[in-house]
Amino acid sequence: MKYPTILSHEHAGSSAILQLKIVHELDAFAGHFDTFPIIPGVVQIQWALHYFQQIMIPKDGPAVWSITKISALKFQHVITPDSIVNLQLSYDEARLCLTFKVSNDEHNYSSGKLFLEKN
Repeated sequence: MKYPTILSHEHAGSSAILQLKIVHELDAFAGHFDTFPIIPGVVQIQWALHYFQQIMIPKDGPAVWSITKISALKFQHVITPDSIVNLQLSYDEARLCLTFKVSNDEHNYSSGKLFLEKN
């Protein structure tokens, strides 16, 4: 899977903010939809988990995490090609809970809590 381009990112402790460029060439646009391409909600959830594993997990940590439960999930606006969005991640290790929010100055796109397990 091709992921958005990271324009910048900040990572401090259990939180991270990534600025992402949503390019036309992303696999996620295939089939969603020819005349008005959008990023499906399930892909936004997958991005949160992917960037959590890539940026926030120590290299000696588990290679794969899986989602056991999702709560407080909201999709408020569609993400279209050429958008620049911020992906905010916050991890509560005690609860194994990853909170994510996709937004920019104009819109809140999505947010939710992903409860994880180490594989």
